[in-house]
Amino acid sequence: MKKLTIHIFSLILLFLTIGCEKKKIQTPEERIKKIEIAVAERYAARRFDRMKICKENAIVIAEQRVDSFLIAQAKLISIDTTNRPIKPIKPDLPEITPPKDSTDIKPLFEEIPDTIQ
Repeated sequence: MKKLTIHIFSLILLFLTIGCEKKKIQTPEERIKKIEIAVAERYAARRFDRMKICKENAIVIAEQRVDSFLIAQAKLISIDTTNRPIKPIKPDLPEITPPKDSTDIKPLFEEIPDTIQ
């Protein structure tokens, strides 16, 4: 019981010392300076957010324009792959050279031999 009262008394004493601590009083100039800093920070954050949104919107618009430009270009180029291939060019006729031997052709055998005799 005695320990409990000592603990309670020490806690009350601790709270009183913490509660009696003097807070620093701000001057009007310090308060105005803090307000200006807070306003500048909020302005910078707001500006950053707006710039981020503007960049995202600009990228979306640019993508749409590029896509439509590429689609228009693709429609102008018509490559028909369903046609037959082009006819090949005929080669020139070869030059006919006369044979070196000009003798007449005659049969090898005068008579056809009978092989069944």
